[in-house]
Amino acid sequence: MKITIIILDGVADSINNSCLQKAHIPNLNYLASHSLCGLMYPIKNIAPESGEAQFSILGQNLKNYPGRGPLEALGLGIELEKKQIALRVNFTKIKGNKLLNLRENIPNKSIISKLNQIDKDIKIIPHNFYRAILIVNNASPNITNTHPNYIQVNNISNSINGKKIKKLCKGDPKTAQKINNFISQAEKIMKDKTILIRGSGIKIKKLNNMKNWSIIADMPVELGLGKMLGMHILPRKNEFKQISNTKSNLYVQIKGPDIYGHLKDCRSKIKEIERIDKLLKPIINLKDRIVCITADHATPCLKGIHTKDPVPFLIYNKHSNNIKEFTEKACSKGLIIEGKDLLKTINSTT
Repeated sequence: MKITIIILDGVADSINNSCLQKAHIPNLNYLASHSLCGLMYPIKNIAPESGEAQFSILGQNLKNYPGRGPLEALGLGIELEKKQIALRVNFTKIKGNKLLNLRENIPNKSIISKLNQIDKDIKIIPHNFYRAILIVNNASPNITNTHPNYIQVNNISNSINGKKIKKLCKGDPKTAQKINNFISQAEKIMKDKTILIRGSGIKIKKLNNMKNWSIIADMPVELGLGKMLGMHILPRKNEFKQISNTKSNLYVQIKGPDIYGHLKDCRSKIKEIERIDKLLKPIINLKDRIVCITADHATPCLKGIHTKDPVPFLIYNKHSNNIKEFTEKACSKGLIIEGKDLLKTINSTT
């Protein structure tokens, strides 16, 4: 049977304070009661970003993870050249070293044009809401993040509760100096705003080892993953109806819950979970497809950042281990796995 994996981005909280437990989710609970369920650590002992977590969930070796910047660039159709690096950017409102808003809207085109005149080797490419990509020529990827909520650990990021901006990136001296000067000049142009960078990396070596999969996603990081792994990119129409019509294995990413977790908006996160639950009803009647529903990481509303907490998963259409609810607490009575073992677990049920 074909496989579908549905990622409810950031849907999980902590076991003791969970939006899933407070939400009315009859369809998720029905699926759970007829599924193999458990908890999954997307990356053990790491509070991961979405890109690296999903890379692991898709059975890939984290040694091959290219970094958030190159993935988003690839998702936007940007192919890096030799001696170019890409970084993920957040526009951010500040006062001195104090963060006022981590997710400030993209400045207008006039401001962006001025930013792109600072250094001929640096170009900033906005894409949506508060996000952008920074492309740097003649640069080394060996530099640190300035985003206070992400510490670089080898080639992946670990989420922390950082409160003050790291004004300077460090690492390769020439690259760090170039970027730090750019950020300093950008702050003068944007007045009360800055840019935060993370996930530096070079041109992606495409693995193309998941050609029998398709992907439905909106965000550049997931689209970049799909392109890197050789997946067929499907346009998002009605993803839950598309599941039954797609002949290949299918990977579906749903962004909604994560947004409200970061905003610490529990009420809206519960509403978003309930909205998704209603859309999941057609999956109950699928008979010829293994469906796994899980999350790429926890984004607890109490903290507003990604955490190391495990996330619930269900694998529908084969075995059941008599868990009745799709919640962190109920699923803690089932299997305990790591993200890198999810596909193995799914395949062991087929």
